[in-house]
Amino acid sequence: MNLDPTSIASSLKPPARATQGAIASQACETCRARKQKCDEQRPKCGLCQKRTLECRYREPQPTKKDKTLVEILDRLESLEGKIDQIHGSVPTGFGPPQPAPTSQPSFSTDVDEPGSSLSPRLVQQPSSSGIERSQPYRHASAAHKMLTWPAIQQLLLQASPPNIEDWKTLEQEGPAFIFQIQEGIPKLALDDNLQDRPFAAIQSQASRTAGEARSIFPRLTRDIMHQLATAYFDTFNLMYPFMDRQDFISNTLKKVHAEGFGGDQASVIALLVFALGELAKEGSRGDPVEVYKGRPSGVRGGTAPKPPGLALFNEARKRIGFVLTDNDLENVQIYSLAALYCGCCSRHVDLWRLTVSASLACRVLVTCKPINWNSARGELTKLVYWHCVIMETALHLELDLPPTGITGLEDQVGIPSFNSPFCQADHHANQFSHFEAHYASQVALRRLCTDLHQSINNYCKHSTNNSSDTPSASNDDYGGPEIGTLKNLVSQLGQWRGMLPPDLQWAEDDPTSFPTPKQADSVYFNQPLDPNLSSDSARSRMPLFLTDLDKEPIQYPYVYDIQVALLRTRYYQVKYMVYRPFVYKALHFSEQMTQEDAEGVAECLRSCLKWPITLSPTSRQKRLVPYLFCWSQNLLGILLIIYMTRHNPMLSEIRARLCGPRFEAEIDQTIEMMLDWIRDLKGTDSIALWCWKILQSVYQLEL
Repeated sequence: MNLDPTSIASSLKPPARATQGAIASQACETCRARKQKCDEQRPKCGLCQKRTLECRYREPQPTKKDKTLVEILDRLESLEGKIDQIHGSVPTGFGPPQPAPTSQPSFSTDVDEPGSSLSPRLVQQPSSSGIERSQPYRHASAAHKMLTWPAIQQLLLQASPPNIEDWKTLEQEGPAFIFQIQEGIPKLALDDNLQDRPFAAIQSQASRTAGEARSIFPRLTRDIMHQLATAYFDTFNLMYPFMDRQDFISNTLKKVHAEGFGGDQASVIALLVFALGELAKEGSRGDPVEVYKGRPSGVRGGTAPKPPGLALFNEARKRIGFVLTDNDLENVQIYSLAALYCGCCSRHVDLWRLTVSASLACRVLVTCKPINWNSARGELTKLVYWHCVIMETALHLELDLPPTGITGLEDQVGIPSFNSPFCQADHHANQFSHFEAHYASQVALRRLCTDLHQSINNYCKHSTNNSSDTPSASNDDYGGPEIGTLKNLVSQLGQWRGMLPPDLQWAEDDPTSFPTPKQADSVYFNQPLDPNLSSDSARSRMPLFLTDLDKEPIQYPYVYDIQVALLRTRYYQVKYMVYRPFVYKALHFSEQMTQEDAEGVAECLRSCLKWPITLSPTSRQKRLVPYLFCWSQNLLGILLIIYMTRHNPMLSEIRARLCGPRFEAEIDQTIEMMLDWIRDLKGTDSIALWCWKILQSVYQLEL
């Protein structure tokens, strides 16, 4: 059935109630006492500004929506307690004791008849490569560390990729890997085509007193500035909600339009927001940077050295030195906005350095300044704090970059309450995309992910601890977590899924579908799914994500598809990471494999199928995809494992017996989507280019 993309998108319009005003709106105490309409501007409404009165708003009572979001995060605390219990009860045994081989078995095995447990009879042969193939498992969350696995090194030595010569760099801790990857990458161009001229109109008393020379940009009319700001808040701020839309429109934009741009925080923030707004517009609807065999690139707008919004970003960079050492909320926002822009342009080292600056400024803000956490500004401070935590945690887990320690302030800051009233535009966006629920769920998943990684790390450290009651692992010991431990960890992930609101639910084996509410005895499933998302005209007739990358993608408002793709892909990625130790065991200690171990390998392989982030329409607007730095190397690891399932007898046997018909039906499309992701990014992203050169040798791909 042919469907009109316009009709699909139009069928997803928010309920009519969204046009009647934000349900959380409230007047300040002054206007309430005078019984007159309040314009709800913050920090002071128009009346209080005019009369120089103190302007205070009542803290709104949580709505049913708010309570749901808070409970998502509150319930996470109980999961963390269960994980801590796993920490304290690490078993020392692993399956039935078996004699270890004197050398690594070759890939030539005899396997028992179908129906029996997977316990191959191995033909022992010495390794011809000289690589020790029976090293105990050492857990590393960063995906590029997988290339240090002996079996993967053996594969790469046979394929001889041109850029995998320095194994020591991969094994080093800290930023060595990312610095080597970005070495020689040209910096962003010094594009200065945004012509300015002196500001000649009336300036504020503060600007005149400071003797500040301000300027304007003829290109930035009030309408253009408003369009760019709207583009930013309708895209990036839904995924990284650390800016206040109403405050920006009412105060920041109003100031730069009335007084021009100078070296103050408002000017820098405005220019960064405008730069990201232009990148959002061009990154979703602009011209592709290239066309490959008739397929337009998913990297849209500008070029690699000159991405969209660069002239605006450069104007912000010219002024950022004037506010470089401030340590207030706006300073953290400036660093975070600049980091987002660099991340969207695949400048990974710049992203990391700016994220570190944001975290350090946020640490000073939280620990050294008095904050009323119950105020609107306190709530915004919580959001910017959690943005810093999520970003640097992702950089640490995915690229092994060192954290600043800001996560140690979580208890002092607390979880965002999500009780601040929406402005009308954000209310409309939330009705459609449920961005607040997505964000709350991402925060919970990120915290859970960190704990899961720590649990596996603790197990591996315990199993290799050389003490009187715990013998150290020899080269014949697997040393990794057992299947029972990992199943317990996966159960925590399953509980996180079970707590998702109905509008975020989906079928486990169908990551491409529109949300489907799960029937369960839980407060989260008492409300029906938004009829606009579950109607026959949309969800039942067409998947949300498609494997047809040549077809013009549907444009969903409020980056709805990216929000959904990010949440689901992160879930499958965490599941893949939890089960990945058993792929290591199958490759290096196949003689110790049990039936449960093999089932763990099968779960790992099934979790790799059709990651929504690689499908259309999300992959067709890559500049807008969050955490772009992490996906290519994760896909590289998966593609290498899939390749091994075709050439390693143990993995091949597990694939044939346990992965099931869905795996065989979808694995070829999955490979195609993942390869296309990396190929499409290799011209603009150094990590993708590095991954492509490896895959080119292994998969025999064309240039």
